[in-house]
Order: sequence, then structure tokens, then C-alpha cells
Amino acid sequence: IVRGRVMISFSDSLYYDPDGYRHIAGRLYSSGTFAIGREFYPFNHPTAYRPPLYPLLLAVFEGLATKHYFIGVVHVLLGVGTVCAVFRLGQLWGLPPGGSLLAAALVTVDPILLNQSVQLMTETLAAFLAAVALVAITRAARNRSIRWGMLAGALFALCILCRPTFLAWLIAAVAVLPFCVESKWRRAVGVVTGLTAVTAAVLAPWAIRNQMVFGRPIITTTHGGYTLLLGNNPQFYEYLRTGAWGSVWDANQFNSQRRLQMNPIAGGISFARRERPDDEVATDARAYELAFENIRNEPLMFAYACLVRVGRLWGVMPHQIDPQESTARRMLRYAVAIWYAAELLLAVAGAWLLKRKLLRSPWIWGVLLMLSFTAVHAFYWTDLRMRAPLMSVVALLAASGMVAIATSRRDATPLLNAT
Repeated sequence: IVRGRVMISFSDSLYYDPDGYRHIAGRLYSSGTFAIGREFYPFNHPTAYRPPLYPLLLAVFEGLATKHYFIGVVHVLLGVGTVCAVFRLGQLWGLPPGGSLLAAALVTVDPILLNQSVQLMTETLAAFLAAVALVAITRAARNRSIRWGMLAGALFALCILCRPTFLAWLIAAVAVLPFCVESKWRRAVGVVTGLTAVTAAVLAPWAIRNQMVFGRPIITTTHGGYTLLLGNNPQFYEYLRTGAWGSVWDANQFNSQRRLQMNPIAGGISFARRERPDDEVATDARAYELAFENIRNEPLMFAYACLVRVGRLWGVMPHQIDPQESTARRMLRYAVAIWYAAELLLAVAGAWLLKRKLLRSPWIWGVLLMLSFTAVHAFYWTDLRMRAPLMSVVALLAASGMVAIATSRRDATPLLNAT
């Protein structure tokens, strides 16, 4: 009811395509090519600038006159699936029934997830895949099940094809998994082997396609260089030195000055549409070179920028985007800040009370997810919405903290004890 009502109220947002996913889906549907279309060039220009899974999902509905209706339904179902997966995770991770329900409720009304559920972006799909992958890896470790490990591998691969940041989580999970399977070493090796083999098999078609098109077996995207450079360039560093606290950096000057020959469908980078970009792989590599050069030139500002990015990833208040925002909009941002401040405090309390349990299965999988995302986004450009896949774990920690607090208060009340 909650997710459906929000979708009905804000369904017009699905007509906007800020990151070009629907545009790629349209090219994929009309020409069978994962490409930039005639809107930008007089031919279909193959691209790997965006991960493939979400455009593939959108392409399923591309030929329908009511495609936005179907996309909205899919987003609602993905949101409900995330809530159900979190409830199941609460059961698997040792929360009482009330705690599992509380975690599910927190995910149901999470402001980031609600806002992104009505956007044509990857957060809704990524949050669902992350929650389901957590269920699978938990079962694989607990049941010493090779089949669950294989399912986890498939889900990890889909996560990466949805958002490449999940690759860091995969690496961390594979490194830790042998020590979390409670059985003979041979069984642990079987679980890890099944997971990695299926992950590689699911990622293979994307890598093979990119090898054929670009000459390299890219399993992520050609977008990483731009996002690293966007967060590590002289203009952004100057903004950090002189900008007002809480202000939003305007990247237009950076984009117009650099005019990197990259895919023009990226949100936030300006191009003259008559220009054809150079090879995406070379452009991506050049962006990495420029970013590393900036980092070497100003190491202290880079370190400060990393702290800023981590702060933005885990911040509580959305940025003020419109300088002329209404009072209602401002009050809504304050309400979101209060919500997240309370939830994150409860999550910290839950983590503190769990202590060493956080470093053992099943909680370790959620901890690795949060740590891997935080580590990646400390270097790459980030904002509040990019922690959407982490909110399931935050909700579980918050529910754990609230259950512990409620239990301690009950035990401290003589009347309740007597009852």
C-alpha cells in the first residue's frame, strides 16, 4: 500500500530519464544494440558507459504504449520484494519476530528508497538485488550449501551488472566466505567454487560483448574514470576550500572546461551533440589519468575530499538543490534529516550491542556490504541516494538496537518482571 501509493502520487517522474537508461533501452529494443541512438549521433554508437541490467529490464516494456505503467508496477514489486527479503533476513540473522517486522517497516518507509522508487534509476533494482543476495549468502554459509552458493553467485553477478560498486562486495565476500562455512574445509571450497563459477558465468556475456566491441573484456563500465575525476579535480577541490558549508557544487564549469570525450548520455556532463566521442575505453583511461594526477598534486585536499564523500554517503539531510525552494520542501528535508539521525543512531546502538557478532556470519555479510560501498565511494563521486542498497542492513541494525533497548527497559521495570 505504501509503495503503491507513492508510485501513484509521483508516477510522472518516470517520464524523466536523468541517466539515459531508457534511451539505451530504446536503442536496444529498436536495433538490438546496447548503444547511443540517433538523438545524439546519426548512427547507433555502441556503449558500455552504463551497466546493462537496468536498461535490459526497461527494454522489455519499450514497445508498449503504457510502458511507464508497467515500469511503475515493476518498481513497486521490487520495493515490496526488498521489504520481504529484509523480513527474512531478520529471521535468519537472529532478530525476534517483532524485530524482523520493525526492520521491514523501516525499509518500507525509507525516504531514500521511496524517493528513488519513482525515479528511472537503478537504486530500486539494486536495493532489491542486494537484499536477496544477502539472503542467499547467509543460507550458503549457514547451510553449507553449494546450491545456495551458486544462487548467491548469480545474484552477486546481477548486482554488479546493475551497479559496478558491488564488485568490491563480491571480492570481500569471496575472501571471507571460506572462514564462515561451518564444515570441513572441502565443503567450504565447494561453496566458494560454486559461487565464483556462477558469478563468472553470468558476467561472461557482458564481458564477451565488450571484448568484441571495445577490445577489452570490461565487466563493469566505462563510466568509472569520469566519476573518479568528477570528485577529484581542481574545481571541486577549490569548492571544498572556499564553498559555503552545505552548498551544492555546480559541476557545469568543470564539464565545459574539460569537455572530456565521453558518452554524452551521462547525467551532468555537457557536450556539443555534433561531436562524436573518441573510443570510450581510451577516454575512460584518460579520465583516470587526470584524476590520479590531481590526487598526486593535492594529496591533502584528496584526503579531505574522501572524508567529505564518506560524510555525504552517510549524511542525514538531502542537499538543497533549488535555491528558491519552498518552505514545505525545506521542512521535508528537515524531517528526512530527523528520521535518518534517529535511524542511524539506533543502528550504531545495534552495532555496539552486537559487538563481535558483527564479524561473524550472518552479520558479516551486511558489514562487508556497507564497508565495500563506503570504501569505493570515498574515492568516487557520491551522494545520499547511492547508499540505497545499504539501507536494508541499516534497518536491520536499527531494529536490533531498538529491540535491545526495549528489552533492557522491560527487564529494568519491576512491574513488568512481576507480570
